[in-house]
Amino acid sequence: MKGKQFVNLMAYISIGLIAISFILRKILGVWFDDGATIIVAINTISQSIAYAITAIFAFFYAKSKRNIGWMIAYIVFVIAIIAFMVLGF
Repeated sequence: MKGKQFVNLMAYISIGLIAISFILRKILGVWFDDGATIIVAINTISQSIAYAITAIFAFFYAKSKRNIGWMIAYIVFVIAIIAFMVLGF
């Protein structure tokens, strides 16, 4: 599988997991609170995949710009996203 095909597959899986988490939240929200562990886990995984795919394409965009400022900004953005995900904001 080529790189672009792999990224497309991961995007497809991410969208599917996001949809499943929304459906489960709606269905299971009747019996459980909205923060059911399985729903939160699926949502976190799908968001992580979506962020990774976005970061990959953003890297190639920043790399195509022949200015170091674009790459520095990219690195700052990615570190901020990772930090906020780890801290749970």
